[in-house]
Amino acid sequence: MADDIFFVQPDWQLFANINTLPQQAGVPKYLLPKLVAKELTDNALDVDSEVSISQVTDDNYTNIITIANAGKPFPGDDNTIADFFSIRRPLTSSKRLRLPSRGALGNGLRVVAATVYGLKGKLFLSTQGRKLWLQPQDDGTTQAEVVGSFEGNGTQIEIWIPDNIFGDSSLEWAEMALQLNQGEKYTGKTHPLWYDSDSFFGLLQTIPTHISWQQFLEVFEGISPAKAKVLAKNMIVASPALTDRTQADLLLTQLREGAKEITPKKLGYVGALPEFPVYLKEYGTFTIQPNKGALSAEIPVVVEVFARNDGQQQTHFFVNKTPITGEISLIYGDKKVSLFGCGLNEFFDTPKLKTYPTIWINIITPYMPIVSNGKEPDMAVVAELLANIIPKALTALKKQTHRASSEEMIFWQERSPSQKQVVIEHINQAIAKASGEGQYRYSLRQLYYVLRPSVIEKTGKELKYANFSNIITDYEQELGQDLDGIYRDERGTLLHPHTHQEMKLGTKNVEKYRRPVYNFNKILYSEKEGFFEILKEAGFCERHDCALLTSKGFASRAARDVIDLLANTEEELIFFCIHDADISGTLIYQALQGATRARPERKVKIINIGLEPWEGLQMGLEVERLENESKKNPAQYVLNYEQQPNALKPIDVDATTYFSTWTEWLRNYRIELNAMDTPTFINWLDQKISQYDNGKVVPNPTYLQQEAESVIEVNLKQQIKEELLKQMRIEDLVMQKFRILYPQLVDQVDASEIEKLVRADLGQNPQQSWAKPFQQILADLLRNTSS
Repeated sequence: MADDIFFVQPDWQLFANINTLPQQAGVPKYLLPKLVAKELTDNALDVDSEVSISQVTDDNYTNIITIANAGKPFPGDDNTIADFFSIRRPLTSSKRLRLPSRGALGNGLRVVAATVYGLKGKLFLSTQGRKLWLQPQDDGTTQAEVVGSFEGNGTQIEIWIPDNIFGDSSLEWAEMALQLNQGEKYTGKTHPLWYDSDSFFGLLQTIPTHISWQQFLEVFEGISPAKAKVLAKNMIVASPALTDRTQADLLLTQLREGAKEITPKKLGYVGALPEFPVYLKEYGTFTIQPNKGALSAEIPVVVEVFARNDGQQQTHFFVNKTPITGEISLIYGDKKVSLFGCGLNEFFDTPKLKTYPTIWINIITPYMPIVSNGKEPDMAVVAELLANIIPKALTALKKQTHRASSEEMIFWQERSPSQKQVVIEHINQAIAKASGEGQYRYSLRQLYYVLRPSVIEKTGKELKYANFSNIITDYEQELGQDLDGIYRDERGTLLHPHTHQEMKLGTKNVEKYRRPVYNFNKILYSEKEGFFEILKEAGFCERHDCALLTSKGFASRAARDVIDLLANTEEELIFFCIHDADISGTLIYQALQGATRARPERKVKIINIGLEPWEGLQMGLEVERLENESKKNPAQYVLNYEQQPNALKPIDVDATTYFSTWTEWLRNYRIELNAMDTPTFINWLDQKISQYDNGKVVPNPTYLQQEAESVIEVNLKQQIKEELLKQMRIEDLVMQKFRILYPQLVDQVDASEIEKLVRADLGQNPQQSWAKPFQQILADLLRNTSS
């Protein structure tokens, strides 16, 4: 008989039972207070960078956890806030959009309320002038009662757990989240490439009915309000929730066509922590295949490793700067380490360590697959990255230990450490100081001045800036990446055709750079910035749809980075390089294409179009004799020039000197690009580029259709506006109103009073120009006078 009864249990009842709550929260019962503190801290950090946490035990052994943020108040009236903390409410979250931010499911506040209910505790929330006692009920709802006033700003939440049930370590995870709350964070929109067919279709099904198509589409990268409006007009169904799978795939494809790729470097990072002498970072992507549909997701990811040799053998994993609740272990053998848990089962070779370290690993990504309601991540998607970076971190720790042991031996031999040893030993602490614990960017020279006193003290020798730069370059090469948060001075320019917009090549500018859509399909690197004006006036850039790039001689890191950045875009692009016919010019091309101490080899092929020495001679250009034979080793370019067809023929330069190879010639002579007059130079360059010409830039039909609708709409608006203005005789009306109101304004306040008001406003907002408060004051006066 009992087999005929089918019981139906709402999922909220699993939250209401302290014995079944752990399966929803993803942690055992004794960890619930620790999870609650972490969830509330994550929520506070989502809205405010200034968050404080504390834990005390009162005379009745009640454990009181307090989380407060100083800025943004909790929104809503008493009933709305109570609903947020209701166990019974449906799964609700603003984080269905894939972004590299904390949280995922939207169960956090339900877990908080359920923990308080199950452990017979109390929950208080103070915001916007009042203190609320939030009381979870047996039916899954929560009631709010005002029990006092609140004088502070922002929001304060108190959790009271009786009898100090689970000890005094409830803040451990919350404190870790605060410790990682530094560095840079992603400020852009969600990207359509971050969704596969299944997840995008699922997202559409969760859109509330009051959200319009245009509102929804505008949340995606590359979709402006105008484009969103055009796409919205073409939607077959009235609401996103009514979209079928075929329509969803078509829409996702259209969204991807308008969006530029967001590389992993744009996701943000934590950066070095003073407590961890070893810090490494790697970038990658992983793919999510759909069960139904044709579109896979490409998910960018950043992996950061923090390590110290303290013998504690502790491993903590974080996703988007907050600790995960799943267990992942690093198990050390003699020469191998196993990584196990949360979908990981990896083994890799590592150096033998004398003591086992503490390792923190932070993963920043817009999407991490989860395998439970408790948000346990499936780390298998980043297994390859972890297997690559963890051995590097352990090797770096071993080197540091060896370095420390060597320094002890040197100390007993009364010898000073090298400047390089001192710089590397103190590098992370120096970065923390120079960057304000990761809050700000810093320059290489600022880092130099932070480290300089330590180097002088430890070595007794002055640290020369040139030597320091070389040390940092070698260190970055060993790390395989630039120092976190560093910016380097601008050196060079990127000039766009048609708009003539210029971007100075510095670290920050390159990081923010986005290639203009359908603007150029060629880019020319020149060692001479002076050619920019010549080529602009000649219309070269527009004629060939060619951008110009220079870094005044040898290509800077920023120049090489922008080439790699452009190479990752979807539009076709051909890269060219021109240079003088001399040793330096040849090496400029080699450094631009090949690997250097600071950067690996370019990801694209760069076409070298000269000037070559045999070209200059055939053109009858002026040849300069080098007074002293070049001391530079020509080994880097010998192979290139020995393979030229004319390389082994005698070269008559001045009828008295002969060389059997171009390598020998380059050690004695040079020809500059400037030896050509402007008409000759432009004609020569036109011919060179034309050999590889890929035609003019023309967008694809989908983009043209979107732009056509937008342009027609804008033009129609402008035409109608002009016609209405003529009919209404706006200019006459303005002058009539001006003659009436201006004398009244002058009577109300004179220029000296306006000056005082402007100065007072600037005193409160010194970052503004005088023009903004001046215009606002006049607008307010006009509004008051008119009314």
